[in-house]
Amino acid sequence: MLRLLLQGAFYTLVLAVAGIAGGTTLGLLLTPLGFLRARPLRAFYHVFIFFTRGTPLLVLALLIFYGLPAMNFSQGPYVAGTIVLTIYSSAFFAEVFRGGVLAIQRTHLESGRSLGLAPLAFLRRIIAPLALRYALPPYVNVCVMMVKASSILSIISVWELTLAAREIIERTLLVFTALGIAAGLYFIMCFGVDRLGRRVERHLMRRGFVGERV
Repeated sequence: MLRLLLQGAFYTLVLAVAGIAGGTTLGLLLTPLGFLRARPLRAFYHVFIFFTRGTPLLVLALLIFYGLPAMNFSQGPYVAGTIVLTIYSSAFFAEVFRGGVLAIQRTHLESGRSLGLAPLAFLRRIIAPLALRYALPPYVNVCVMMVKASSILSIISVWELTLAAREIIERTLLVFTALGIAAGLYFIMCFGVDRLGRRVERHLMRRGFVGERV
């Protein structure tokens, strides 16, 4: 039993990491749209965020898993699960990054502009480090949420920790044992992600990129 659950936990971590990586990338691409003067692009950003965050993950998973093949885009459950986590997490990450930028004080921006830096240099040397200061804690929280959210993918036949626990229950009827161990493994994974995030935050704090937690 434990071996099967550990294998499921491994696949859960792989799916979560893939979804977080894809969601981070897509979130970074979406974030600038929220600041553009072009109303259609800014409206697209807000509609995407509102729709994605307002749609239950279960519904989104079913929509991707059954909707894409209907449009002749065939994919396996693991690919569909990764797409689901990428789309879902990107909406949260985009808002985390946008909030980090909005949290930058105007005086810091004006001081940065006074240096006469090129736009890309201004973004890399001023905006990014300051936004990171505010965005990192909520970013880690979303990463933890994605580890737990991956359990929904069992509904589309993605074999991970939750589905492994269900299979064990069907074979042995050890409901509390299987689910108790699965819950413990989820806690360990989420706790590990949180600790890793705090360690990265302390490392960046020593380098002056982020401030103290409040």
